[in-house]
Amino acid sequence: MSARVVTHSVSPQVWPEGLALRIVMIADLHACWPWMSLARVERIVAQAQALEGDMITLMGDYPGHIRAGRRIPPRSVAQALAGLSAPLGVWAVFGNHDWRADGAAQEQGKGETFWHRTFEEEGIAALNNSWRILEKDGAIFGLAGIDSQRAYRAVKTIARDGAHDLDAALTGIGEVPTVLLAHEPDIFAEMREPVVLQLSGHTHGGQIRPFGKPYVVPSKFGTRYAYGHIRENGRHLVVSGGLGCTTLPLRWGMPPEITVVEVS
Repeated sequence: MSARVVTHSVSPQVWPEGLALRIVMIADLHACWPWMSLARVERIVAQAQALEGDMITLMGDYPGHIRAGRRIPPRSVAQALAGLSAPLGVWAVFGNHDWRADGAAQEQGKGETFWHRTFEEEGIAALNNSWRILEKDGAIFGLAGIDSQRAYRAVKTIARDGAHDLDAALTGIGEVPTVLLAHEPDIFAEMREPVVLQLSGHTHGGQIRPFGKPYVVPSKFGTRYAYGHIRENGRHLVVSGGLGCTTLPLRWGMPPEITVVEVS
């Protein structure tokens, strides 16, 4: 079964004139047997590749998180994702479940996870509180990424909950109009220049949406950033509904999706 494709058109107030950018988002795979098998991941990869994005973004939460599910080995998932390619690259960030699946990373309260290391070994570029300048058709724009804002469990006695560092992700990029990748959408509430567009996952669009309203959204802002194209203070946020499930292998009113963002 193919994922549905949901397309959003975004026109930031500040954006290089004449630059048309097509971004394909893969969010929240939660790879586990039998609900998100390796074969299904490979089909999603083929479907995303066929969408011919200028860029493909991998938005975090790669391991399964379903009771009674059997997780797919990280190496297998990373090898499947490494088959993706795009003219402006394939770029990854990491989510809360990538961190919380790694007990050693939780104990250390810093550093990186085995998902970080596996992606690097498989040649998948990640933006861990960092940025790049990219060019298309003679125009430049920034691409930045932050690590998970919910990296550490609440019971962990450390000084912070997240591994994200927005200052590090933006310092030095200057005034170049920038797209920010952030697994969790909440940081959009404190977004600043030069970010004009934030891409996120994490919420699954609520995953269960009776009568079109999300039942549970893992955000301190409730349903404010639950799903779709959101505009605030002249900036844009697109939250993908994602592909996998968490806790229960059930989606109701929110089918799995690959999200396409067309920026102009």
